[in-house]
Amino acid sequence: MEDNLTTYKGVRIDDTAEWRLAVYITETGMSAYLKNTENPLEPVATLFEEQWQQDETALLRNIETAVYDHPQLLDDFSTEIVICSPRAMWVPEVLAGDYEEQTNLYNKVYKAEETDVLCDTVNGMCCLYTLCPGLPAFLRRTLSGARVSCHLSVLARRFMSRGSEMPRVYADIRQGEVDFVVLDDRQMLLASTQRWHDRMDIAYHVFNMMDVYGLNPANTQVSLSGEREIKQSLVKTLREQISYVMLTMMPSAVSKTDMPLAAAVALVKNT
Repeated sequence: MEDNLTTYKGVRIDDTAEWRLAVYITETGMSAYLKNTENPLEPVATLFEEQWQQDETALLRNIETAVYDHPQLLDDFSTEIVICSPRAMWVPEVLAGDYEEQTNLYNKVYKAEETDVLCDTVNGMCCLYTLCPGLPAFLRRTLSGARVSCHLSVLARRFMSRGSEMPRVYADIRQGEVDFVVLDDRQMLLASTQRWHDRMDIAYHVFNMMDVYGLNPANTQVSLSGEREIKQSLVKTLREQISYVMLTMMPSAVSKTDMPLAAAVALVKNT
């Protein structure tokens, strides 16, 4: 048995089937995390976190290099790949029945080849997204058994699984960007990414979305996650006009980590 053990950043693994791997890919970096699915007390292991300059022409090469520099990604884990795409859009599932229809719809807003457009289905809606040319083909070659999802799809599925008697606005704050998921019970009204430069930009987006969808500040819940100082400051600001403002509860297994929320949700799904 001892001869079969493998060490990953200090974590010893003898059966990859007992572990889940989450890989998080953005325009400016890539990270990977491991979680023991059989032992909820086992801490999350960070395999690596890499950053690079935003450069669309070099993005695929940077991702390829990160994968080849960390061959443990190719082991037989249950793998979730989360792509943080700045070019995601939602369409009704009935309009996106095949690759050609998906590509035609996507190209009405963005530009991409059919082989580069990815699609996630969430409760009758399709999230169409890309990151860079050639990425889907590379992932199929190197991580063929992995499930690939857009970060917005991951967040939407998680939050929709939580029933509530009141409408909810979730905001996950990242550096310069904030991901929103707006729900009425289990119906998704919106899932999108917006840019911000000042914390009041985020507050503006919250109030604007509530106004667009006719959500009453007296009975709408706003949940914040992400950058600590920003979200804590926003709680105080939003509570001046919204009755229910709180911090999003993180899955207990990753509550003490600095993982991106979408990666954390993918890593501990079904828990």
